[in-house]
Amino acid sequence: MSHITLAQQGLAAAEARNWDEAVEKLSTALKASQNPAWLVARSKALINKKRFQEALDDANLAWHTAYQRNKRPLLIDAHYRRAVAYFRLGQYANADACCIYAMRLVKGFPAVEKEDPAKKNTDENGFYKVTLRDAQEESKTDDINKSQGGAAGALGAQGNDVANAKEWRIASTLRMQILFAMDKLPENDPARKLTTTNKPELKELSDMGSKKVETKESAAATQTTAKPTVPADTPVRLQKFQNDTTMTVSIFSKGVNKEKLQVQFSPKSAHLDSIIWPSGDEKPFTLDLWGEIDTDASTYRVTPNKVELALKKKTPGKWAQLKGEAGDSAPDAAADEEAEKLKVLKDARKKAMDDAAAEASAQKKAAESTEAKDEAPATQDSSKPAYPSSSRTRPKNWDTIGDDVDSDEEKDVNVFFKKLFKGATPEQQRAMMKSFTESNGTSLSTDWDDVKNRTVETVPPEGVEAKKW
Repeated sequence: MSHITLAQQGLAAAEARNWDEAVEKLSTALKASQNPAWLVARSKALINKKRFQEALDDANLAWHTAYQRNKRPLLIDAHYRRAVAYFRLGQYANADACCIYAMRLVKGFPAVEKEDPAKKNTDENGFYKVTLRDAQEESKTDDINKSQGGAAGALGAQGNDVANAKEWRIASTLRMQILFAMDKLPENDPARKLTTTNKPELKELSDMGSKKVETKESAAATQTTAKPTVPADTPVRLQKFQNDTTMTVSIFSKGVNKEKLQVQFSPKSAHLDSIIWPSGDEKPFTLDLWGEIDTDASTYRVTPNKVELALKKKTPGKWAQLKGEAGDSAPDAAADEEAEKLKVLKDARKKAMDDAAAEASAQKKAAESTEAKDEAPATQDSSKPAYPSSSRTRPKNWDTIGDDVDSDEEKDVNVFFKKLFKGATPEQQRAMMKSFTESNGTSLSTDWDDVKNRTVETVPPEGVEAKKW
């Protein structure tokens, strides 16, 4: 079957909204000829398949091939398809710019203008400043909208037919949708950043499974091809942009549930619970920051492909980097407090255990000394043995030694442990329980990251030997 026939069938499939067939047959035809009309049609089909980046690549290539062939109507179509793709990608400034390029082509402006007409709509930082109201006022006063048949006088010799006027109105309508969405965003949102031009980036033609049309076997093989596995420790991809007041971070994570996502901003970190990692696991993500942020003024936004953080800087100025390092010279207050808790806890535990060991040693020596001096056999009562004692009053029952010990120091240590456990986070409590149990009461840790993947060893005080019973 010739590529011309396949292309015609692909165009017909696109008209019938049979997107899979359109992509397959047009892909085969495009291998023989990069016809701009076929690229425009495949871009439309890819949009409806939610393959937005591939649709944008096709629209960009369609512009270049139409420009080489001097096909103004197809240049208009290519810019319009670019606008649709950018809109679906959430890049609103780029989408509106492509609408402007298409509308100016309808009016007879050059395909590549010396000064990009969209750049006049940005501020000094490249953020889009046009509003929906601005576009509506501009549309009302345009010659094309003054009358039904007024397009011819406005378009000039290169484009004075009704079809071109219709394309202008279609692009204008899309522009209103784009600006309506953009008006809801902060002034420094990444979606407002203009990064495209009226001469788009050129990429090679992408082969999108054209072999599927040739045989049923190849189609089945493609469908059963296993996706490559991603290692569990693959880091999340980040993209940052900053100005003097805001650090904007894009966290690339597909399929995040914006209803369930919880974002907590701290002075030097942002915690997201939970996102989808590259491995497919859903788990929390914490971003430690180089500088401090205003937690109340910081915001976030969830899109199908990423989570965008707009971090308001506490102190205006450029950050040297996005992430903070473990060796920062000024650790935050929370770290200082945690270190102080651990130090007090270790000192109290060591003192209590040293005192207990010293008391046990003294009792043992006293018992041995008494037995050596006293030749009389030990008398027994009906329940517990009473050993000879050096006491002037009565024999001492050594089995009850310590029953009446209730020192203020022991009370203070117990109260301290209880307060520390009560005031700890669930994660710290979990660490304390695990470390205390596994170490037989000789070690206590509040760092869950330290103890969660290991067995906490018994660490007796100096002079005491740990034995297994």
